[in-house]
Amino acid sequence: MSTEIEIHPEAAVAPGYLANHAARVFNRAVDDGLRPHGLTLALIGPLLLLSWKGAMLQRDMVRASAIKQPAMVALLDKLEAMGMIERQVMAADKRASAVSLTEAGRSGAAIGRTVLLEVNAMGVAGFSDAEAAQLVALLIRLIANLENTAKN
Repeated sequence: MSTEIEIHPEAAVAPGYLANHAARVFNRAVDDGLRPHGLTLALIGPLLLLSWKGAMLQRDMVRASAIKQPAMVALLDKLEAMGMIERQVMAADKRASAVSLTEAGRSGAAIGRTVLLEVNAMGVAGFSDAEAAQLVALLIRLIANLENTAKN
């Protein structure tokens, strides 16, 4: 159910505003789908990364994601307490920990993947395949333009 909200006319046609608003709505919908499973969008990020890449050093997880070190530590602490990951101190470097999924973590990653796919499908409901592909292409261009501008 959509709620009408008043948006400034300039914001209503601004791609950056609309992309940001879409991301917020998407994130809420994903969290709503994950909540019954005791998960959140923040928690499934590391689970999906480990599911895709396999066991990783904690520092490499930070490098491979948009999550800063302190936030990653907090997420991993929570996932470890939930029994979804295991951390093993590396013999060669006691400061480094290898992080791997447990069976519960693999299950959580699968749930997260399913919810993400479902919410993405809801987002393009009624779009033709060509329209959905065009939206993706346009968003990729928007991101690239903004990243290039930020680098200059």
